Amino acid sequence: MERAGRDYMVLEAGPNRGREHIAADEDSAHLADPAQDPSFAPFLAQPGALYGPLSGYRRRVGGRSLYWRGICLRVEDDVLREWPVEVRRALLGTGDDPGLYARTEAALRTWCGGIQLTQARTATEQAMVKELAGLGYPAVPTPRAIRTLGQGRWEAYSPVADLPSERILTGHRVSGVRKRAGGGYSLVLDDGDGSTLDARHVVLCAGTVGNIELADGLLHGRSGEPRRYSLVDHVACGMLVVHSDGQHEAMESSVHAGFDAPSRSNLIVERQRHGEGVLLDAWTMGEQPPKATSTVLVGDATSIVLEPSARAALDAVRREQRNLLGELARRTGLTARFREEYVSFDEALAQAEARPGTAVVYDAGIGELDHESGGLALDGEHVDVSGQLREAPGVAVAGPCLFPRAGAANPSLTTLALAQYVVQRMH
Repeated sequence: MERAGRDYMVLEAGPNRGREHIAADEDSAHLADPAQDPSFAPFLAQPGALYGPLSGYRRRVGGRSLYWRGICLRVEDDVLREWPVEVRRALLGTGDDPGLYARTEAALRTWCGGIQLTQARTATEQAMVKELAGLGYPAVPTPRAIRTLGQGRWEAYSPVADLPSERILTGHRVSGVRKRAGGGYSLVLDDGDGSTLDARHVVLCAGTVGNIELADGLLHGRSGEPRRYSLVDHVACGMLVVHSDGQHEAMESSVHAGFDAPSRSNLIVERQRHGEGVLLDAWTMGEQPPKATSTVLVGDATSIVLEPSARAALDAVRREQRNLLGELARRTGLTARFREEYVSFDEALAQAEARPGTAVVYDAGIGELDHESGGLALDGEHVDVSGQLREAPGVAVAGPCLFPRAGAANPSLTTLALAQYVVQRMH
């Protein structure tokens, strides 16, 4: 909106606690844990097994953009082939047009100080790339939109960091959108007195579940039989190793060790400071298979379910991911502890700390990764190919909820690119 010269206001449910990425301040590192963050609010009144009590919003100016780790992977080409042709061409470019992916990456490079997103930030990262390449992995530094700040500190890009403060209204949670008789829309504010704010155009930026609820309320009201929307997260598991006698890392180092076709997963290998030693975290990020899609039920209350028949597809992905991690352990000479049952990150870390040098595998459940997407897919039932609600022209949608299919990549780069796509098509 800023670059397009549009007159706009950003409504934020929470306060402005500063727009500095949390990694820029060591005293803020604990806020990566939602349970310790006063800005966190679960998006389900009754969390379930899929999206539990730590799945939700970061209600502060900047939201999740202040917590992400800057990873900028493109959605895989074979997945994009299932997206609308117009959207795919806009992302990838045609002819002399480099496309929104390339434009977004160029803008992020500029923000990073002109360095490549895949440039090694530390000597450790360079050494990791060399070691993994020697083991047969197509290793490169993980593409990340980050700036190093010295003394092991860094920050990731946030699209709202430089917005003028006068364009942001805090403490304005939008609980509904209503059509106005004379045209345009009224935003219903959840401030206790039924206040509204009128607008000619509205862009829903409330996160995937929040956008689904707002769109559903506008189109159908919030009562009656639950209506169904698709939803996917990512499937992930990883492997932790603690080296208690290692040297302190200057900052965390991250290497992309390639995309694995059998598990449809990206493999990322990272090192970071851990007490007096070093923590190695190798993790896989895979696609929640289309045949294992979750369902958002929106009506009197919102819930998320996964059909029992879909779990076999998820289990198959996890098996392949564990095979990938097991092969990494074999190539690097690590002894790995694999368990059949679900093992949380915290449980695996405690086991790794108790057995320095031993690799312990952990899992991330559906809904734990803050990567929920889908539900309002571009050129689908509810949203047209320009990103506007079919039955409410003038109401556009932003975010991963627009993804027709998510793939295995972290969603942030595509989210940034699609934001430009949607704004360019608003009238």
